[in-house]
Amino acid sequence: MCGIAGCFNPKAPPNEAFLQRLCATMRQRGPDASGTHMDGALGLAHTRLSVIDLDGGCQPMSSEDGRFTLVFNGEIFNFRGLRNELEQKGEAFRTKSDTEVLLKLLIRENAGCIPRLNGFFAFAFYDATAKTLLLARDYHGVKPLFYFHLPTGEFGFASRFSTLALCPGCPEEISLPALADYLAFQYIPAPATIREGVRKLLPGTAVEFQLETGAAREIDLGAQIQTGPDLAVCAEHFTYLGACGTVWSLLSDAVKRRMVADVPLGVFLSGGLDSAIVATLAAKHSTAPLECFSIGFDDPRYDESADCKATAAHLAKIAPHGLHHHIKTVQPEDFDLLPKLAAEFGEPYADASMLPSYFLAAFAREHVTVALSGDGADELFGGYERYRAMHILQKLRAFTPGFLWSAAAACLPDSGERTKAGRLKRFLRLGAVSGAGARYDALMSHFAAESISKIAPDLRPYLNAGCDLPEASSLIASLMEDDLHRYLPGDVLTKVDVCSMASSLEVRNPFLDPQVSRFARSLPVDFKIHDDHRKRILGDAFAAELPPGWGKRRKRGFGVPVASWFRTVWRDRLKTALLEELPRRWDMFDRAALERLISDHQDGGKDCSYLLFSLLMLSFQGKNM
Repeated sequence: MCGIAGCFNPKAPPNEAFLQRLCATMRQRGPDASGTHMDGALGLAHTRLSVIDLDGGCQPMSSEDGRFTLVFNGEIFNFRGLRNELEQKGEAFRTKSDTEVLLKLLIRENAGCIPRLNGFFAFAFYDATAKTLLLARDYHGVKPLFYFHLPTGEFGFASRFSTLALCPGCPEEISLPALADYLAFQYIPAPATIREGVRKLLPGTAVEFQLETGAAREIDLGAQIQTGPDLAVCAEHFTYLGACGTVWSLLSDAVKRRMVADVPLGVFLSGGLDSAIVATLAAKHSTAPLECFSIGFDDPRYDESADCKATAAHLAKIAPHGLHHHIKTVQPEDFDLLPKLAAEFGEPYADASMLPSYFLAAFAREHVTVALSGDGADELFGGYERYRAMHILQKLRAFTPGFLWSAAAACLPDSGERTKAGRLKRFLRLGAVSGAGARYDALMSHFAAESISKIAPDLRPYLNAGCDLPEASSLIASLMEDDLHRYLPGDVLTKVDVCSMASSLEVRNPFLDPQVSRFARSLPVDFKIHDDHRKRILGDAFAAELPPGWGKRRKRGFGVPVASWFRTVWRDRLKTALLEELPRRWDMFDRAALERLISDHQDGGKDCSYLLFSLLMLSFQGKNM
């Protein structure tokens, strides 16, 4: 895992001091080494977290003749097979790293090699003769990449938003549509960022810059990756039992590939099915006791430590070399951590599960450098309760008018999402929304549009009226595709990357292996969600390895009781942040409306915690972010 950055600016060519400054902002992403490369008006910077070939693999890495240079963040898990192919074609290697394999592939095939890569990555590949620079990002968006390109030809890119902001010419104007999206969804969906003219490179996309002409062209790699020659036969040729066996085999191979490292490696272990599957397979492939990491909370509504211990106890019985289970109870209500996390994310981000994610990564980093996680399973295998809820709503709305749903919802108290009454009220409110896209956005935004328009009237024109859901075989399949391309990279993977990199920990995601992903997306929805059984095929595929009933465990998620903290330990500090700091840094918010919002939550019994937390995190960042 690394940090990469670079810029091209003939008017203000980067020098060594500037590139070292870029490296300094990415030190946590790569604490082990750093390097730079300059060619006229182009400068490249890299910081390294050494994981494979600790002595070799330093970057920027250039070809023997100096024509080609690569800066690369990520891992290529099939690099050994690709290296063998290249050696058979006469290529000689100086290192044992995946970086050199990628460099030689790009020299031979340019962007054409990307669909063959099994891994996660964001990289910049420079051709000094053709005067081109290619940026590319993995299909699922595991690794971030921000960039800008000016009409006059200057451009910059970086792994961190705050690093890119240092580049000369980086646009500074705040994007009001992006700010509206942030307040609604707690993150800014790609390709937008909080600044007009600064973009996130979309997952599965490349962009090539022509330095001499100033032109740029985007390359959509999605179709190539989805239909690559190594895709297994379509799932329609499988029986359910056969598909279970294929899922087991593909995931086993994916975990095995992700256990290649020259540094200590472990597994995140929650009380859920996904991490239990990853840990089970990792234990089978490990040649030493498996290191597992869990955290617990004092609040029983959010604490999974008992389930974590039960999972670890079961694994200890089947792990060939045993395991070491590390568990720590944390106090995530540390308010002073929030400004630090806001700085790490760079642009506004407010998924409160960043708090336990940060503590878990920091705890694991005390023992290992690499950790496996279960991210991606819910989006690929139907793990979210909202999929079935949306399906039921679609059927019921066909013969019941929206006003009846609104009237029923009004009869219930606003008692918070984790309560039965709160969940029912949310369901009824969704029934009042017309259109699947608008209904899904209302669900994902927790009905924030009305409150946002009151506290920030200037944002009213930019509040999303509803997303255009991807075409798919059914509503549930469409929702899963939308989550895979929007919510997963924008929220989940952003959180995992930033929180892990803050502690210099590399996190690998076996469920996002390209072969697993392709096969999962080709499966019928009924294989994944059957009645109230979510992730059905995962539970059945691994039933022999897990205790009875574990495949149907209720999903809790990595939540924290922010709503309660706003009424207790964070009560006064919330008021200070929103009524003093926020207006001082952002001038579009109505103070009286903010006061009403806070009062509604703290004294009026309403749950406004999602919007309040978004505003709180925004208060730590100014318009000059």
